[in-house]
Order: sequence, then structure tokens, then C-alpha cells
Amino acid sequence: MEYWQTILIYWLVIHFSLEFTIFPARDEKLYNSKKLLWIQMAIYGIAMLPCMLFVIGCWWKALLAWGLLMIVRCVLVCLRYYFESKNLKPKVAYWLAGIHQTLMVGILLFVCYAFLVIGGPFYYWKWLENWCVVVLLLLMIVLVWDVASCFIRRLFSLVPMPSEVTAQDRYAIFASARSGELIGKLERFIVVLFIMSNQFGAIGFVLTAKSVARFKMLEDREFAERYLIGTLASFTYAIVIGLVGKCLLQKMNMVYF
Repeated sequence: MEYWQTILIYWLVIHFSLEFTIFPARDEKLYNSKKLLWIQMAIYGIAMLPCMLFVIGCWWKALLAWGLLMIVRCVLVCLRYYFESKNLKPKVAYWLAGIHQTLMVGILLFVCYAFLVIGGPFYYWKWLENWCVVVLLLLMIVLVWDVASCFIRRLFSLVPMPSEVTAQDRYAIFASARSGELIGKLERFIVVLFIMSNQFGAIGFVLTAKSVARFKMLEDREFAERYLIGTLASFTYAIVIGLVGKCLLQKMNMVYF
């Protein structure tokens, strides 16, 4: 793996950790409050500035890269806040969130390539390349933990709730979703571990254990449909992350993967 690719992965770990773990962008309240948005913007900027100074080395180029990143981020957040305040349909909000994160990853890629490949690295941190495997594994963990939960939660927002559901039933669904989210995080983590260790057949045991635990609840048609959507989305996401990560590690000549 080339130097700039290692740095990109390093920045992506910081980006997704800030967006989905430290200050969760999956929280629906975030884009309903300007105060929360500016706090998140400040935390994001404060965290990314030393990362860029550390990697790029030249302070004025690091500030230029950081300024470009923050300007694009500010524009995207303001646009998303504007559209979210319009009470968009769940499908439109889902695509809007996806476009937002895709553009943020794109600007990080552009900044990394422009300042470390075209501009050339000012300080070549050789020891950082030795940690590229650890950084890649951290990125995979962040993606299957909180980023995946946000993706699946947005996916569930596309599934309409039955009109006859009472307030008590909605609370029960919410409580079940909270435990289901934690179960989903653990199952994706386990699936990725199985893929990394070439134990593909063991993935079926995870699905079986989950189905047994929810067996009686599957008699409810509405729950069964939501369960199937969440499970298929969760497993597909984890398998894709596991296979891509495994492929990248094999390119690094990590023979034990």
C-alpha cells in the first residue's frame, strides 16, 4: 500500500469516528439544532487540524488543506440542515445523508492525493506505514460498528410503521430496536472476524443463533419483515467490508490473512 493510501485510511478512521461515534451523525436531533451542528463542526475541525499538520508537515499547506476540507464540510452541512428542515420524505433524507458522506469521503481523497502525491510529502513517516494494518483494521471496526448502524437505521426509516400501532407498541418497538442495534453491531463484528479467518461456514451459526433467539417473535408478520430487512442488510454490509478488507490485507502480503 502506498504512503498516501495509508494516510487516507488514517483520515477516514478519524472522520467516521467523529461523525458516527464521538458525535453521532445518526442522531436525528443533530440536524434540527444549529447549536449542535456548530458544536460538531468545531469538534471536527479541532480534531482534523493536528492530523493534517502531523502528516503534511508544512504548516501553510496543512492549513490550506484543512481550510478546504472545512469549507466543503460547512457548505454540505448547511445544505443538509436546510433540506432536513423541510420535513423530507424518509427516502429523500436517506439519499441526502448518503450523498453527504460520499462527498466528504471524496474531498478527503482529493486533499490526500493533491497534497501528498502531487505536492509530495514533506515528512515521510516511515513508521506510520508499519501501522497501516492496524489503521485498516480500525477503519473496518468503525465501519461495521456505528457507520453500519446509521445505514441500517436509515434503511428502516423507509419501512412504514403500521397505522394501527399504539403508543405502547411504539415504545416496545423502540426498546426492541435498541437491543437489536447492539445485537447487529456484535453480529457484524463476528461475521468480519470469521471472514478474516477464512471460517465462512461459521457465519451460518451466527444467523441461526439470532433466529433462535427471535423465533417466537417471528410469528408476527410485521416484525418478521423488519427482522428480515435488518438481518439481510447487516450481513451483506459485514460480508462486503470483510471481503474488501481481506483483499487489501492480502495485497499488503499479510499471509496470515
